[in-house]
Amino acid sequence: MLIFLENAAKVLGDAHVAALADRTTNGLLAAGRKDEHGRTWADPKMREGAAALYVGDAGVGAAFLARSRLRGDAAALKVATEVGDALLARAQRSGDPPKDSLCWDKQVEVIYGTAGTALFLLELAAAVPDGARFRDGALAAGRHLIASSTREDKEPARRYWRWALAGNATYTGFSHGTAGVAYALLRIGLECKDDACVQAAKDGAEWLLALAVRDGDLVHWPVAPKSSTSMGGWCHGPPGTARLFLLLHAATREQRYLDMALASANWVMAQAGPADAKIPPAFPPSFCCGVAGAIDFFCDLQRATGDAQYGVFAGRAADYLLAKAEADGDGIRWANGVNDQKAAAHQHNLDLMLGASGEAFALLRVLTLGQAPDPVVGLPDRRIAPAAGGTTGATR
Repeated sequence: MLIFLENAAKVLGDAHVAALADRTTNGLLAAGRKDEHGRTWADPKMREGAAALYVGDAGVGAAFLARSRLRGDAAALKVATEVGDALLARAQRSGDPPKDSLCWDKQVEVIYGTAGTALFLLELAAAVPDGARFRDGALAAGRHLIASSTREDKEPARRYWRWALAGNATYTGFSHGTAGVAYALLRIGLECKDDACVQAAKDGAEWLLALAVRDGDLVHWPVAPKSSTSMGGWCHGPPGTARLFLLLHAATREQRYLDMALASANWVMAQAGPADAKIPPAFPPSFCCGVAGAIDFFCDLQRATGDAQYGVFAGRAADYLLAKAEADGDGIRWANGVNDQKAAAHQHNLDLMLGASGEAFALLRVLTLGQAPDPVVGLPDRRIAPAAGGTTGATR
C-alpha cells in the first residue's frame, strides 16, 4: 500500500495522498521492532518467509526504498539500509570458501524465498554509496539458488526449482516457480558480473522453453510440468514469465528470447477476445493473478519495444478495470473475483497484490505511459533491461 501511495502522490501531485503516505510510513515504523540483528517486522513465530520480498522484511525494506527514490527521503533510505543490514545479519551462511553462500530458510522462490530477498538487496546496493555488502549478499544468495536447483542432464542444459512450502512442488511461473528464480539469478549475474548465475538463469529459461505450449504465434505455459492448466496472470502466466525472456533478450540480444516474450503476450491478448469487444467478465482484477498485473506488464512491454499495440491493450484492460470498479462513498474499490489464492470472490482487499492498491497502481502505469523516463517506482522484481554496466560477458 505504501508503494502505491508514494507513487500516486508523486504522479498526481496530490498533497492529501502524500499525507496519507506519511501516516502509513509512521504506522509501519511503529509496527516494527528490534531484535539482536536489527530492525524487523516479521512475526517471531514465522519460520518461513520472514525475510521475503512479498511477505517479509525485504518487502518492507522495498517500500521504504521506493519512498526514498520518489521523495529523495534520506530517512527512508536509512530505514531501508537498516533492513538490508539486518537481513544480512540473519542470513544462514555456508559454502566453500567459508560463508560464500547464504539463504534465510528453505524457500527459494520470489514470493517467500531467497530469490525475492536477493532482488531487494540488489536494488538497495544500487541506492547507497557503500552498497557493496548488499551486492555481495545478493551474489551469495545466487550461489545458494544454484545449489538448490535440479539440473537435467540434457543438451542444452536445463534447470528448475521446487517450492518447499508447497511440498516441493515444481511450478513454471514467476511467483513460486522457475521463471522467478531464473530471473533473480539473471539480475544477480548481470549486476554482480558472475557468469555462473547468468548461465543458471539461461538453464532455467531452457527448461521453460521445453515446456512452452505453442499454437501458431501464441505461446503459454502450464502452471506445472504435468498440468493442463495455464493462467494469464503475473503469478503463473506470461505477465510474469515473459519478464525473464525480455531481460534475457536485453542482455544477450538473442532474438529467440524476444520472440518468446512477444508470442506469450499474444496469448494473453487472445484470452481477452477481439480488440473491438469488451473483455469477458471472467478475469480477476488483481495485480497478482489478473488484469492489473497484465496492465503492468503490457506497459513495460510497450516501453521495451516501442510498439503501440501493447499500450493500446493496456488501455483497454484499464477500461475493463474501471468498468469493474464499485463505488464506495467518494471512492472506488474492486471485489477480489476468482483468483488462485482462493480468496472470497466478493471481498475487497486493500493490498498491492490482491487489492485496490494493485488495481490503482496499474492505472497509474497507464496514466504515465507517455512519460519518459518512467516515473513509477515498483517492486524490485520488475526490471526488464539490465542495469547500467550489466553484461553477460563478465566473470566473478
